[in-house]
Formats: sequence, structure tokens, C-alpha cells
Amino acid sequence: MDNHVSPQRKLPVIPKEFAVGDFLESIEFESKLQAMLPPMATTAISEETRRQVIDVLRTTIRLGRERLHAIHLNGASGEFIVKGHAALTDVVLKRIFRILHTHPSPEEETLALVATGGYGRGELSPFSDIDLLFILPNDSRPKHEQLVERMLYCLWDLGLDIGHAVRQIEDCVQQARQDLEIRTSMLESRYLAGNQALFDTYKRKLFKKVLDKDPDSFLRAKLLEQTKRHEKFGNSFYYLEPNIKENPGGLRDIQTFAWISKYRYKVERVRDLVDMEIITPQEYRVFTRSLSFLRRVRNALHYRAGRREDRLTFQHQIEIAREFGYRDRTGRQGVEQFMRRYYQVARQVGDLSRIFLRKYQEEHLKIRWWNKRRLEDHFQLLGDKVALRAPELLEANPILMLRIFDVAQRHLKSIHPETERLIRRHLGLIDREFQRSPEAAALFLRMINGRQAVAWTLRRMNQVGVLGRYLPEFGRIMWQSQHDMFHVFTVDEHTLLAVASVCRIQEGKMKDQLPLATKVHAELDNHIVLVLAVLFHDIAKGRGGDHTREGAVIAREACQRLGLPGEDIEMVAWLVENHLVFSRTAFRRDLGDPATVTTFAEQMGDPRRLKLLFLLTIADICAVGPGVWTPWKGSLLNQLYHFTLETLEKGVFKTSDIIRHAENRRNEARKLLVPENDEAAVDRHFERFYPDYFIQYDARTLVDHFRALTPLLEEPIGVVFWTTPASNTTELLLHTPDHPGLMARISGALTSEGVNILSASITTTKDGMAFDTFVLQNNQGKAIESKHRLDRIEQTLVSVLKGKTWPEALLSNAVPAFVSPSPFRVPVSIEVDNSLEGFTILEITSLDRVGLLFTITREVERQGLQIRTAKISTYGERAVDVFYLRDMFGLKLSDRKIETLKEHLTRAIENIDGRSLSTPPASFVSRAWREEDGRG
Repeated sequence: MDNHVSPQRKLPVIPKEFAVGDFLESIEFESKLQAMLPPMATTAISEETRRQVIDVLRTTIRLGRERLHAIHLNGASGEFIVKGHAALTDVVLKRIFRILHTHPSPEEETLALVATGGYGRGELSPFSDIDLLFILPNDSRPKHEQLVERMLYCLWDLGLDIGHAVRQIEDCVQQARQDLEIRTSMLESRYLAGNQALFDTYKRKLFKKVLDKDPDSFLRAKLLEQTKRHEKFGNSFYYLEPNIKENPGGLRDIQTFAWISKYRYKVERVRDLVDMEIITPQEYRVFTRSLSFLRRVRNALHYRAGRREDRLTFQHQIEIAREFGYRDRTGRQGVEQFMRRYYQVARQVGDLSRIFLRKYQEEHLKIRWWNKRRLEDHFQLLGDKVALRAPELLEANPILMLRIFDVAQRHLKSIHPETERLIRRHLGLIDREFQRSPEAAALFLRMINGRQAVAWTLRRMNQVGVLGRYLPEFGRIMWQSQHDMFHVFTVDEHTLLAVASVCRIQEGKMKDQLPLATKVHAELDNHIVLVLAVLFHDIAKGRGGDHTREGAVIAREACQRLGLPGEDIEMVAWLVENHLVFSRTAFRRDLGDPATVTTFAEQMGDPRRLKLLFLLTIADICAVGPGVWTPWKGSLLNQLYHFTLETLEKGVFKTSDIIRHAENRRNEARKLLVPENDEAAVDRHFERFYPDYFIQYDARTLVDHFRALTPLLEEPIGVVFWTTPASNTTELLLHTPDHPGLMARISGALTSEGVNILSASITTTKDGMAFDTFVLQNNQGKAIESKHRLDRIEQTLVSVLKGKTWPEALLSNAVPAFVSPSPFRVPVSIEVDNSLEGFTILEITSLDRVGLLFTITREVERQGLQIRTAKISTYGERAVDVFYLRDMFGLKLSDRKIETLKEHLTRAIENIDGRSLSTPPASFVSRAWREEDGRG
């Protein structure tokens, strides 16, 4: 069922076609033109008359577009609007052509005006380009070019976006042979005006000399074009801000489907493929509904943007979801429901395209297949794909829908597209009895406990629809969007990527990147528990409430249905409920504090839980999106694992244990440095640091720090930048004398330069220096690579740290720059943990924006507090900043001081975007920031 319009909103009845004639009559279009045009004569129209004609045509276009927009808002289909715009444009173009032919000559009669591309198909989105081809005869003369020029000037005066070409027929043929894009555009040509015979000759020669000569080469080229386009977008349907035309599963894929239908199977309508038994009636319904939805979304996107726009930005997602009638409900925002529908459509288009193209390749591209070969009881190999020996077997024995995936996994083969289609048609056979079948459970558990192709098998089951039917809990999260900037993928895609991460670790494919995780996995006694925990860790997303607790309940019920032993059921449920605990402790707490480790060890309870949660956490982070996993995060997770395992084995964790681990890390880095550096210099460098420094970073990073810092030791302030392409960030290393308010000054200086701080780590040396690291991006969310920009940032930092200027002064002189308001809302949350002996832990969650860290640290400084440790993290649009604080006497905060601090911080954060220029608003940046790549 196509639910792209919420059932809460009933759409009015709309006309079946855009009656262009009735519309033109209602605005007296022809009568107005006839009143100002001279009769057929020997004189051309005057310039004054021309302006009047243009005014009438411009008004006609405006009124026609307004009428179509109103019909769109009333719920018209996407096809209605694109054909309406094309029909309106046809009338205007043909009328201009006739006006310019008021006194035609024989030469002018030989010119043909042709629509190409999407407009040639009779489809035009509200602000799409209008592609035209002017076909000239072989004996073209200057008058022809003058006619084209006069017409183009008229179209430009009307404000139309015109793409045009002027060619003779042979030029068209030659260009079509050489350029696939031109060939595709020309093959969709449609006659508009002028010499019909010339157009007919053009079409006949184009097909005879280009397409009919070798139709398969054209289709192979289109398939290769699609493959490259998909690769450009990472072969993923699940972009945060998808391009609804070019992304996999978008309108371009539907057009490729239609091209193959037209030029290989010689049908004008895709529905004719049903009669030819090339696609099923169900697949045709998927095609038409998907096309209708994507067209309607694209029309809405054009109207919202007021221009040609194909990228579905976060802001447009919210607006279009509201326009289409989606409303927030418990656990799911309206925009998430809308995007769920979009991802469902994209996935269906992708699946349909994949099956259709496989069939085409088998039938027409003469790919060599092996002979049929019996495989197992009910299965055979067709070529290199597993297929059912007889379709009727499925109804008699539905368990074969699971068995075929088991067979394919064990033989490392894919499933034949015809068998996939058969399974899709029979998904209804997977009912409650099937779901509770011990035989089905045994098969499923055997598959996920396999040593190979586990993730691939689950992905194929998901694509065909079997996984969501067999595990209805998983079916609830299919295509589930998470409307934020952190989660790149839908919940089901993220989950399957996490399973793939676990499987790569199991298979030893990550031993270089994740040696500890690989070692820990080899020690596991039960792989099934881990895979099920990963499969269910986000199973309660979109239901409202705490998804970890709700997920534990759901996972427990699912595992009971699968027949797991009671101990394993409880382990899976515990892992789901606690799957965020490991990362939150590692990234938000001071691992150099024995109390942190002791508390975490108590939560773990035993080494088996620790190992499983460690692996689940790594898989979860790796599957969030590109660049989310970093060596720094891996180092913190590894360190927490080692500390906790030791605590669980010994029963206690002391400061001396921290020191011993720090010494081990220091010695590891020392061994890497000594062969090429002065041994005494290495030792002097490391002697300056407290143990917590060695706990934060792995040995390789310690080596990088030594190499970066050594040349700067004689400088009063050392600044080093380096860029990390994988995460699209720039890292700042800062070595400067430590003093109260340092963090506020640094963040203020960076804010004045329009820099966004994604994470920060603070270290104080024994000789009173601060060694701080920051992960930065510019306001476009990209690394800062321009040397000019980096030099300006360094100059500002040094000036502020030397006391030559104050951040407030820089910010008050800032130049306003437009920054789009964030479409996201993150409530300010301030939590305080005062249970430690020597420090008060302050944890702040807020919407991330330029100036947030400066606002917080300056307010902390104003309250006379010291920052001992800071853990600055960013999760998409959500900032989570943790500070270990003491008062001016070195004591933790009193209850009264905590309440005062929370009150002032809440007020300051909530007013970031509207305060005076003496503090850093999100919409103000320095002049230096406005200079791109050295240009003022």
C-alpha cells in the first residue's frame, strides 16, 4: 500500500488532466495576442508590440504555474504536475514560433523545433531546464540562425531556463554516436513546431544509424553509466540528504528501467512488459507507485526551493513531510515517517531494477552460463545461482524460503532472480506458525553461526523481505529513518553493517586495524549470542521511550521464540540494554581515575560480558557512518577493556595499576622512537607528562606527538595542524603555558575564526604547560585545508594566548555571515555527578553550533572554577561535553554552587544565537573566515 500521504489527511478530488485549453481561454490568452499582433503581412512586429507579447506570455506562464502549484498542494499526482508544466510550456513555445513565422519564407519553413530529454518525454518538473534542439536543413542559411537567435532572446526575456543545441541531421547522428548523454537526450526527442518532415527524417536516421545498428551497445553503456553513478554515491540508498534524481533508487534508475523497456523490448509503456511476462503485475504496481511518489517529492522540492533542486536537505525533509500530511507520533517524528517511506521506495526501485537488469543480461547480453546442475534435494544451480527446482514446491513446503538462503550461504552462491521473485510473491506463507517453528529456528541459528557469508546472507534475506517477515521485530525497523546528522543509515542498514563488522572481526579480516578485538573474538565460546545482540541492539528504535530498555524486552521475547537456552537469552537481553555503556564510559569519563574503572567493572560483572560488550560496541560504532571510527576512539575502548578485565580478575583497581599501564604504553612508544631519535631526548619528553596522558593515546599517536612537539619546544606557544581525510577533519595540537581560563581563550579564538570544535582533550604537563588536542571543521562540516586559513587561525590563537587581544574583542568586530538555522532541536541537558572524591563531573548535552564550547568554558571561568579534564564530543548535531571541575580552592563543588552554575549555563547556552556581539553568536564569524583559500 502506498502510504506517502498520511491517512489523517483526505485529499480532494482533482481533475484527471490539466486542461491547458480551458486555462488559456479563462485568461483570454489568444484574444489578447491577436489584439496586438498585426495581420499576416510583409512587416515584422514592432519592438513595442514585442514587449507587449512578452508581457502576455510571461503572465500566462506565471498564472499557469500558480495554478499547477495550487493543484499540487491539493494532492495532485507527480505525473499530473510534470505533464501539466510540459503542456503549458508547449503552448508558449509553439505560439512564439508561430509569431516569429508571421511572414514565413521557404527557408524558415524548413526549420524544426524539437523537445529533448525529460521535456521530450512530455515531463517537466516545476523549475527544470527546458531542453530544445533546433534542427537545420543541410542547406541552412543565415536566416535560419537569425530565427533561432530571435526565438532564444524571447525565451530568455521570459525568464525560462533553456538548454539548447542547433544542429543539422548528420551532426546530430555524429554527436549521438560519440556522447551517451546527448544520445539519450536525442532518443527522447518530441516534435514541437516547424518542418515535420525534417523531424521525421532526423528520427529515422538517428535510430537507423545509431540505435538499431547496435541496440545492445547503447543499453550496455546505460548500465555502465548506472553502475558508475551508484559507485559515486557509495552504492547506498540511505543518504542523509539524498539526491532523489541521481542516488541509487532514484528517478534516474526508473528512467534506465524505462529505456531498456523501450529500446530492448520495443514497448512504449512499461505496463506492456506485464503482458510479455517480463515483469509481474505486483512489480508493475511497485514501479508506478514509486515513480508517482518520487515525482511528487521532486515537485514539492522544486516548489519549496523556488528553483531546480534535487537534494532532499534536512530542512526540506521537515517541510515536505508536513506538506504531505505526516504528523509526529509517539516514538516517530513526522519527518522520520516520511523519510521511511522515501527509503522504502528507493529500496524497492533498487530491488526491481536489479532483478529486471539481471533478467535482461541473461537473455540479451549473451553472458555465458553453466548448465543446469542439481545441488541438493529441492535446489539446483542455474548458471552460478541457486534456484528452486520447481516453483510449486514453495507452497507445499514454505520452510524452503529459509533453506534456500542456507544452501546459498554454504555454497557461496547468490540466488536466482526468478527464485527471488517467487519468494517475494509468497512472503505471506511466513506466518506465526512459521515464525515459531523449531525447524525454522534451527535453520536460522545455523546460518548466523556460520563461519562465512553470515552478513551477506542476512542482507539478502532483508532485500527479498524474508528477514523482516521471519523476525517481525526486525520488520518494524526496516527503512526506519533517524532524523539527525550522526546516523548516516536507516536502522536496518546500520544493523546489518554492524553484523558485517562483527563477521569481519570473526574472519580475521580486521586483525591489522583491530588486533585486540580480533584476539577477544577468538576467545568467545558462543558467536550466536554476539550476532543476535548486534541484530537486536537497536530493535526498539522508533517505538518511543528508552530504546535500550525496550530493546532488551523485545530481544528476550525474540530469543525465546528462537529457542535459545535461558542463559543465552539473558545475555543477549543484557547486551542490548547496556550497548551504549562501554562507549559512554570510554569517551565521557576520565580513564585515569580508578573510580571510573571500578564502577564500570561492577557494571560488567564478569569477563564474558565485558568481551561481548566490547565487540558489540566496536561493531556499533564502525557501522554508524564513514569516518566515525577513529584510532583515538579505538585506543580509549581498548584501554577501558584492559583496565576492566584486570579489575575483574584481581578484584580491585588502584592508582598504581594506572601508573603501570601508563608505563607500558610509554615504553611501547619509546621503543618506536629510540632507534631514530636521541634516547635522552625521548626520556626527557615523556618525563614531562602525567600517567593520564599515556592512558589517552595509543603508542603511534604518542610518537606523532613527540615528532610534532620537538621542533616547537623552544617556542613559547607551539601550534601544529594536520588533516585527516578519512574523517574530513583537521586536528590542532597546541602547546602553551597553562593558566586559569585557558580553555575559554582557545575556544573563543577558534570561534572568532568560524571554526567548529568537534572534540577536545586537555593534558597538563609537570612543568606547567598545557598540551591540548582539538578536532576541527569549518562551518561547512569539512576539513580546513587552506594554508592561508590555517595561518590566520594560528595567528589569532597566538595573539589571544599572548594576551594581545581578547576573544570578546575579536567577536565584537566580527562580520555577519549567513548561517542557515539548524533544522534540528536538541534540548539543553545539564547533569552533575558529585560522587567522586576530588572532582565534580559536569555533563552538558546541547545542539552543536559554532561558539558552544566558548560559551560553556567562559561561564565556567566566570564562576571561578578550574577545568581539570575535558571530554568534548560531537554526534552529528548533538554536542556532549564533559568537564571535571574544582573550585578555586581545589575542592569539588558545593550543592549551592552546582545549582548556580546550572542556572547560568542553561541561560547562556539557550541564548547563544541571540546575544550581543561581545560573545560568539553562531551567525557571526571573523573577516578571516570569510576569506576562502586566501582570497579576501
